Amino acid sequence: MSSIGLGALLLAIWLLLWGGASAADVAGGLVVVGLVLWIVPDVGWPARRPTVRLGWALRFVGRVLVDLVRANAALTREILSPGSSIATGVVRVPLTGCSDGVLTVVANVLALTPGTMPIDVEHDPAAISVHVLHLRDVEAVRHDITALATLAVRAFGAPQAVAALPIATSDAASDATSDASIDATFDNAPADEAGR
Repeated sequence: MSSIGLGALLLAIWLLLWGGASAADVAGGLVVVGLVLWIVPDVGWPARRPTVRLGWALRFVGRVLVDLVRANAALTREILSPGSSIATGVVRVPLTGCSDGVLTVVANVLALTPGTMPIDVEHDPAAISVHVLHLRDVEAVRHDITALATLAVRAFGAPQAVAALPIATSDAASDATSDASIDATFDNAPADEAGR
């Protein structure tokens, strides 16, 4: 999209937000659009169209839906039960092969899932630190996040990133993360779980 096309789109959004097309609204919109295009001169859509592999994208969406249902059930159980089984912690997981776009997708999915919240995202090398509400097993959390990222790379990643993925994703992803440096800290974990 050219700067003129983007400017026209921004002006249309401006006019819709103001709810009219008076001369003052158009003039104000032109000034704001001009400033935006001057401050950020290299705006535009990426030259490469996003990659979406339909089969893997459907698997990714299915995985996200299952994770959302499980996380909501666990949170509902936590709210309705008389005692608390909360054991929070932060887990850092390296995500090899994730571009900025795929890393953003993974971070947003984790943010949408009740009980997990990304607190830090690193780009070089790609890694994500996630606060987990019910941290029982650090390895299981690392495996789940790595599997989610692998699905995201297969669904939306560049062909080079997909080619670099191991063939057996479930076992290889687990083996790849077991050698990586993963930091886990426990805030409120019971004494027997904090010592693991």
